[in-house]
Amino acid sequence: MKPRDYQLEAVEWALRKRQSIICMPTGTGKTLIAALWIKHLLKDGKVKKVLVLEPTRFLVEQTSRFLKRLGIPAEPVHGSMSRGARRRGWSSLVVVATPEIVESEGFNVMDEPGAIVVDECHHTTGQDSYVTVARRYRAEWRLGLTAYLPPSRRRMLEDYIGEARCWSWTDPRLAKYIPEWVGEVYEAPLNKAEERLYTRLEELWDRLHGVERVVIGNALRWLVRDGAIALRESYEKGGLLSRLLEPVRELLYSREVRPAHKLPTLVRILRDHEGYEKAIVFVDRVIVAELVSKSLRSLEPALILGRRRINPRISLEKAKRTRLIISTSAGEEGIDLPEADLLIIWSHTASPLRFIQRLGRILRPSQAKQKTAVFIATPDTVDMDSLVDGLLEAEKAGVKLGVSPDIVQWLWGLSRRRRILEALEEAPMTIDMIQQATGIPAKRVEASVNWLLRHGYIIYIYTPYGKVYGPRYMPELFYERYREYLTPIDTLEATITPHIQGAKLRHVKGYYTRTRKHLQRLLDKYKMLTKITAHVRIRVNAVEKMIQLTYNYTIDNTTLLNMVLNNIYSSHKTMKLTSLI
Repeated sequence: MKPRDYQLEAVEWALRKRQSIICMPTGTGKTLIAALWIKHLLKDGKVKKVLVLEPTRFLVEQTSRFLKRLGIPAEPVHGSMSRGARRRGWSSLVVVATPEIVESEGFNVMDEPGAIVVDECHHTTGQDSYVTVARRYRAEWRLGLTAYLPPSRRRMLEDYIGEARCWSWTDPRLAKYIPEWVGEVYEAPLNKAEERLYTRLEELWDRLHGVERVVIGNALRWLVRDGAIALRESYEKGGLLSRLLEPVRELLYSREVRPAHKLPTLVRILRDHEGYEKAIVFVDRVIVAELVSKSLRSLEPALILGRRRINPRISLEKAKRTRLIISTSAGEEGIDLPEADLLIIWSHTASPLRFIQRLGRILRPSQAKQKTAVFIATPDTVDMDSLVDGLLEAEKAGVKLGVSPDIVQWLWGLSRRRRILEALEEAPMTIDMIQQATGIPAKRVEASVNWLLRHGYIIYIYTPYGKVYGPRYMPELFYERYREYLTPIDTLEATITPHIQGAKLRHVKGYYTRTRKHLQRLLDKYKMLTKITAHVRIRVNAVEKMIQLTYNYTIDNTTLLNMVLNNIYSSHKTMKLTSLI
């Protein structure tokens, strides 16, 4: 990875200043600048410990991986990790962590750093944990990174971190690396009372069937996507939903459950991007739009709610004059919204069409500054799942995403899918075992496992207990726990059919050694097999039976191929729960 001239210029300037802030547009490689800065300090022996602050858990993971690829001994630390993993992280030479975990735990267990990197340093304001850490660690070497330096906070940021210098997005050295638009994700976590309500709704959903399950599924989505105010409105309409929600009514109307848990995050986004020229906030429910408008009345927002709710001509006239527009789906199409440079998605949609329509509000030809789309998501809920699915579907539909592929990959890490994968990293498990380990409803586990399997994060083998799932990148776990079902014998004969992208290849029949050589040649030729089916002859009590095994995931290396074949030729031990034909 060869540094660009302006990156080297920034590193040299930051090292010379010792305490500095580098402001560059998104996409210009600020993380590489930080990596080079850290490498210089460690190589010259100027510091023995470096702390890198990231605002979210997925950025902690992404940055630590990036630094490792560059040979920097960095380890992630965040609240989703086990206590043992955090303990190892705190002792590393370079710690990448959220400010919240540093404040709650790091102050007591981590050696004081000689250097600190504050990514997205515009968050260092007010009562934020960034401020608490900045006050506690007055390191000799300090580096702040941001894509935008709010004028109202510049002096305070320079007091906490160091002198600021901005590289303009119009600089021709930088311009060719800047995307048309950039995507950011802000988390809006539930509080304890809201978490209890969400858990109770999931328990209801897991017990119900048919239309009742669909209704509670909608309730879950309204709560975490739109807010409790939307769910209360639906409840008050009566009918089936009202009857089903009766067991949680008291909690739904509890004073601790906020009407709109995403509102504080929206306020923070507007504050962080205070230099915006015009912002549009998309919500799905009219009642939410009205609440947001009332809460932000000092900004005199324009409301676009559809022709029946408000006169569109009056709304659009006001939208031309004000900096903030709050719109329901009425603003996605059919109405020519004024050009905006900040789009905020409050309510997510998995529809590629609606995703494109919303982005169309900011992706207009313009000489204005870089444009930004911000997604507000509730972590550890179906809301985060919907955001990831929406981004992936939009990408399939040809939308050029302004969100880094690494960020999309780690976004789902804030969903239940990541919780399941973390459980499987401890030991491969069946669906039932995963449900018991995570506490996630069985149907949700099944859906999440299918998603992880489809996207290549997990694999499975057959055992007498059924399919056992584990991380794709940790096949050794299967051998540690289930070696008995991965020990092939030469007396079994199988007919194996490999597939590539839905097309069957010619089958191979025989004993272990023969089929293994044949499939290895195919793997060498095609680089991957996307599915393998096997029919194995088993003799039980002098009766010959045939069992069928299907490995419905991509096999792209010899280790995985060997594991699948070992499982096939051990199937005489697993036939209790395999399909008989």
